[in-house]
Amino acid sequence: MIEVNMASLPERYWYGFYLTLLQNWGEAFLVAEADGRIVGYAMSRIEYTRDPVLLGLRNDMEGRSLIRRVAGVVEGLLSSPRKVGHLVSIAVLPGYRRRGIGSALLRETIRAVGEAYGAEALYLEVRVSNEPAIRLYEKFGFVKVRRITAYYADGEDAYVMVKRLEG
Repeated sequence: MIEVNMASLPERYWYGFYLTLLQNWGEAFLVAEADGRIVGYAMSRIEYTRDPVLLGLRNDMEGRSLIRRVAGVVEGLLSSPRKVGHLVSIAVLPGYRRRGIGSALLRETIRAVGEAYGAEALYLEVRVSNEPAIRLYEKFGFVKVRRITAYYADGEDAYVMVKRLEG
């Protein structure tokens, strides 16, 4: 998996991070194999949040007045924490892309986070320039709900995308 990450993404994770996700949320820690080797992965975790945007109940990308945004924050602070899945990283080796591997990993992640862990929604961050990934996520029902300025180490912004999960 580390080799897939190194060959596919500029983001790097230390070994203990992979291990923690595997040990705590193994049902949502997936690998894809082809030709006798790992060619892709998806790793997720479960979090608790009061943020209605991460739960897919509000969209910060829609023009709302400052008063409505503040009211939403206050409402979130007064609510109970709710379970949400976070797709931390998904990658497929360059030579294995456009074969449906990413779609299969994403489909199984959605299933695992909802069925195995009972999350209400699944969210992820994606580079604003990564149009192929954005199109894939939109195909699976994810919606852009927030833009985070300079999210990545190189200064690029990220979209937060969310998919509500069926109960």
